Amino acid sequence: MQQIAGDRALDNKIIAGAPSQQSSKEREALLKCLISGGDERLDCDAVSGLNMYGYGPAPRPNDLAFGSSTASTISADAFAEIDTYFAGLVGEMETGSPAAIYEREIGRVRSDLLRLLDLNQAVGQPQVDAILATSGTDIHLFAASLLAREDDCALMTITLMGNETGSGVMTASAGRHFMGRVSSDRAVAKGEELRPGDATRNATIAVRNKDGSLRADREVEDELRGLIELGRAARLRCLLVVTDVSKTSLLAPGLESVLRLKARFGNALDIMIDGCQFRLSAATIRAYLAHGFMVALTGSKFLAGPIFSGALLCPPQISERFKHRCLPAALADYCGKAEWPEGWAAREALPERANFGLLLRWKAALFELQSFVAVPEVQVTAGLSTFAEAVTARLANDPAFALLDSRPLDRRCLWTVPSVRHWDEIPSIFSFYLRDASNAGVLNAAETAAVYKELAIEEDGFAAVRLGQPVRCADFGEMPVSALRICLSAPLIVRAAKSAEALASVIDQAMLVLDRTAEIAARHASMPGVRLASA
Repeated sequence: MQQIAGDRALDNKIIAGAPSQQSSKEREALLKCLISGGDERLDCDAVSGLNMYGYGPAPRPNDLAFGSSTASTISADAFAEIDTYFAGLVGEMETGSPAAIYEREIGRVRSDLLRLLDLNQAVGQPQVDAILATSGTDIHLFAASLLAREDDCALMTITLMGNETGSGVMTASAGRHFMGRVSSDRAVAKGEELRPGDATRNATIAVRNKDGSLRADREVEDELRGLIELGRAARLRCLLVVTDVSKTSLLAPGLESVLRLKARFGNALDIMIDGCQFRLSAATIRAYLAHGFMVALTGSKFLAGPIFSGALLCPPQISERFKHRCLPAALADYCGKAEWPEGWAAREALPERANFGLLLRWKAALFELQSFVAVPEVQVTAGLSTFAEAVTARLANDPAFALLDSRPLDRRCLWTVPSVRHWDEIPSIFSFYLRDASNAGVLNAAETAAVYKELAIEEDGFAAVRLGQPVRCADFGEMPVSALRICLSAPLIVRAAKSAEALASVIDQAMLVLDRTAEIAARHASMPGVRLASA
């Protein structure tokens, strides 16, 4: 574990220098702003300074950060960037209108996001619009709110893999409050409809069997087709949420199935790509939009920006439908007019509320995106491939682990002609069970959660290990079992791209993470009374 010291020296210097650049009062104001303008998931414990995911608003450069599928701590470089930016905002607000400043700056965030994804079309051409939101779950709520009662039809949203998407997605997709407090800081009744009478329904389809193995694409497609047929017969408008990628790096349902379903049902079926992990190349995002699909993104997973920041990208034909739609009055507690595109009717019903927390979080995420897109794709692909081979080999051959069933990321049908290979065809999330090497039993969900929590503790000379939270993926007999995840983030790829030595260092750190994980798991497996599942 001591090997991390030299690798993180620069980050430590930046953090050490931060107090000299700002007073403690200014730093406290920045940290407070970073966790403002969201729901209770942003709240930090008074003692630990960490939120419910185990992360806080200040950099932690000594962490072994391989948990970006759940969340990340802001990097030292991004923190320094928004430190300077925040100071400028504070100075400007001494004489200017906060609402006007926010409108201008969040507009620049929207423009920068579209620019970095190469989505800025020529003037006069149909435009891609971006709705900004405080989290990926909010995006699902916004989409359901926009589609509910369109053409006087009730909405049915269809999501897959409830355990492998955000915990509040199912509720939000039904047009209901998914937390007890919203970004305006108002308390709401969790589970209550935003607009009574919308009668938005939610259906879900499993893509895994009970033992964690994957169901066949055709089987899933047949179930989806039957569900949509029932919805159409009941005069429901259907929204299919395609996850690319899930918490465990699944693309589901398969895209060939999605395109067949869209061809069959036409305008009766809308498609939203849940790309909230943001493990998508700009080319893939553009391809989805070209097919007329909405794309949901967040800056807090692969980009490793601070939680929470989200965006819903709408292709021109969807924008034309949505820009005339009115929103439920209750949505005014979730967002302000500045987060919605110019010319949309939704803006008129929303308050001129400035959410500087959302602004700062997106600025940090875009700082990381700018650094990432500056790396030539051939280097990104090479680094990802090398890392994936090393980590997959370790997980497959080490008796302390068992790989979760997965499949290749296949998006070839998005393009009418064969495309060059893109970096997002290579997985950057690797999911695994913990095994007791002595008897090949698998740690149950409760023990896996205990290992995860212990790994995150920095003590006794060991750095905190950040993995993706356990995801319940199977039941072996009557025993629920969860998978942990080791992930590459955009900042780690940028670091690895600097040299062969830098790439080797990132892989070495991943191996240290797995060493530590195996060590703690073995200790838990040997504790009296621990029940192991048989795979």
